[in-house]
Amino acid sequence: MWAPSLNASIVALIPTSVNKYAKFLIAENFRDCEDGAVRYDGEGRVSATAVDFPRPQRGGTSQHLLVTMLGEFWRFTDLWLPVRVIVRLAEDVGLSRSAVATALSRLTARGVLENDGGGRASRYRFTAAARARLVVGTAQVGQFGDPSVPWDRRWTAVAFSVPETEREIREAFRARLKWLGFAPVYGALWFSPRDRMEQVQEIAEGYGVDDFMAFRVDDDAFEGRRPAIVDTAEPPQRYAEFAAANEARLERLRAGEVDVQEGFRARIEVLDEWRAFPWDDPGMPYELLPDDWPLLRARRAFVSVFEGTAALAERHVRTVLGELAPEAGAGVVVPLSI
Repeated sequence: MWAPSLNASIVALIPTSVNKYAKFLIAENFRDCEDGAVRYDGEGRVSATAVDFPRPQRGGTSQHLLVTMLGEFWRFTDLWLPVRVIVRLAEDVGLSRSAVATALSRLTARGVLENDGGGRASRYRFTAAARARLVVGTAQVGQFGDPSVPWDRRWTAVAFSVPETEREIREAFRARLKWLGFAPVYGALWFSPRDRMEQVQEIAEGYGVDDFMAFRVDDDAFEGRRPAIVDTAEPPQRYAEFAAANEARLERLRAGEVDVQEGFRARIEVLDEWRAFPWDDPGMPYELLPDDWPLLRARRAFVSVFEGTAALAERHVRTVLGELAPEAGAGVVVPLSI
């Protein structure tokens, strides 16, 4: 059984006294913009329980892809987007009308989207809590695999207990820990190589998990071995495959062989696939990985395709909006880089 040595640095033991099913509200921090839109500025606390984002699955899902597409261009605004625009753009990334309709309905039920109107006049936008989560989540996705992110040579550990009678809460709490880059080492003892103290406290409060502790440990303070949360003996094949596919895309981009619609689809597809990686990879510092670990190659291919399709994607989106809903163009923000 693992135990920290006497010189392990326990930064905090965090008790909570909230109700088991309590939900804390987002401290909304929006700002008015000259274009009339209202945008979230990335500050404030993010609700852990009010939004149930779809998780990635092998082969992708229409819900996950739709969140990627809408989040890429409309996560900073509260302007309504007509369903005809969503359907048109979703068809351009390979989704059918029926798949879009089902995904929109399910995302609304999850608290990710909210709806106004019905039929052809129906409009959607992200809920306030979803916009806040997207700001934080997008930043985390953008940092995944980035070799410039420093490591402070410390780990965050979380130990918790949730009774069997509250299995749904336990599974949701575990899923959020996994997204934050934690992996289980000994049962309910989870480790992350990053500083996640604040986020752990927030999700524990959000899910009403009051029987837990969180602390930080120096990397050289372990007796025995450091936490083995990644199998470094077998590099993930998915990174090499992702890199090869997108290096081929990049060649066509640089040769000028990609039109605006294909550029839009490429940007959404590469981002959607990249968004899925942190669910299965806790994001180990490169100092702890073999020199030939394929994530770095995949990261370079991702950044190159993402940035190389920015202008094409924006032109396509604004062309579609110009045809179908000019009034929705004010809320579009196209990130030029990660």
